Amino acid sequence: MPDNFSFVKTIALAALSACLIIYSVTARAEFHFQNKKDSISAEDQQLAAEIAAFLADYAIAYNNQDYRTVKQMWADDGNPIYMAEEVPFPLYGKERLDTYFNPVPGKRILDGIDNRYSEVRAKRIAPNIAVATYRLDYDIKLVGMPASHGWDRVMAVFMHDGKDWKLTAYVEAPMGPATMVRKMMQAAPAETEKQKADYATTKATIKTLTEAGVSPDFDDFLEARKDLQPTH
Repeated sequence: MPDNFSFVKTIALAALSACLIIYSVTARAEFHFQNKKDSISAEDQQLAAEIAAFLADYAIAYNNQDYRTVKQMWADDGNPIYMAEEVPFPLYGKERLDTYFNPVPGKRILDGIDNRYSEVRAKRIAPNIAVATYRLDYDIKLVGMPASHGWDRVMAVFMHDGKDWKLTAYVEAPMGPATMVRKMMQAAPAETEKQKADYATTKATIKTLTEAGVSPDFDDFLEARKDLQPTH
C-alpha cells in the first residue's frame, strides 16, 4: 500500500511540475508584455474621457436591464457586430442583436447583472469613428443559478452621429484559459488541501486540452522552420 501511494504521489507531483512549467512560461510572457504607462496625447485623453462617459451611461442602462435604452445607444446603421464570449459565433445585424438582448421573449433570464467598465483607451480612425479598448468586470446571476464573477478585455468601434457617440461593433476578448485561470487562482488562493488539489487538477486539465488540440501536421511545420531566425 505505501509503495502504491508513493507511486501515485510521484505521478501527481510530476503532473503538477509540468503544469508549473507551463504557467511559469505564461507568467514570464505576461511580465514581458506588462502594461506600461504609455504617454497619451491630449486628444486621445479627451476621446477616452468621452467614451468613458458613454460607458458610464451604458452600464446604468445595462445593469437595469433597460435593453430598449441599450439598443438606442447603438448606431442605427442596420449592421451592428456583437461578439460575446459565451456565444460561439459573431452576431451580425439588428435582428441578431435584438435576439441577444431578448433570447426568450417574455421570460426573465437574469436575476441581475452588474457591469463595470475601466481602463479606457481610444483613438480616432476617422473624424466620426473611434476604436476603444477597455476592461469589463461583471457580477451576474442567472435565474435559478448561483452568482458568478468574470472579466473581459473589450475592443469596440464607435460612430459619432453629430450629437453622441454610438456603438457599432463590440468584441469581448477574454485572456487565454491558462492565463485567466491563473489570475482567478491568484485572486482567490486555495486555502484547503481539497482546494489545492482541485486547482492542480484544473491546471492539468487545461494543459491536457491545449496539447490535445495541436494540429496533426504541426511537427512538420516546425521541422520546415527549424533553422528560421526571427527578424526585427
